[in-house]
Amino acid sequence: MWFQEIKERGKTIALGTRCRKAGHRLRSTKGHCVQCDTKILAFANRFRLKQHLYIAGSLHARLIKIGVCKDLGQRIRQICAEGHGAARDWEVIYAVEIERAGEIEDRVLSRLGHHSIDSDYWKDGVLQQSIELRRCTISQAMEAMNAEIKGKDYYLTINRRDKSAYEFK
Repeated sequence: MWFQEIKERGKTIALGTRCRKAGHRLRSTKGHCVQCDTKILAFANRFRLKQHLYIAGSLHARLIKIGVCKDLGQRIRQICAEGHGAARDWEVIYAVEIERAGEIEDRVLSRLGHHSIDSDYWKDGVLQQSIELRRCTISQAMEAMNAEIKGKDYYLTINRRDKSAYEFK
């Protein structure tokens, strides 16, 4: 498909089929119209940045969250306030700073796709669907992340010694 080709070439947008809403033709690597929703461009650019790739856990909800951010402290406060997975006790368990963090996050989430759950949260008064939550153990999440960062340059920013509470059964 054409969006696979633009991904392989390291491009952000391509001329594609017309969108249903307004007939625009500029599409993202995921096939979305970037003219109808310009936030897609900002998101696509974040995909390539050097950022923190993290694994967070909620003991209350017994969930794992894989994510990317610039500021870990701010991000953890945000996901607790927004109540991702109906939980407000999220903690970062493991995090690395790495180039192309968004791209790697996508691959880690794909590896854990069979553990995906449906969950909503409120952000700026709008109901959002969370796609980063997984009902898995910390070991499974660590294995998926390590498989994707192996051989890449990264800086370890957080690595909790005792992760046993996050080995959900």
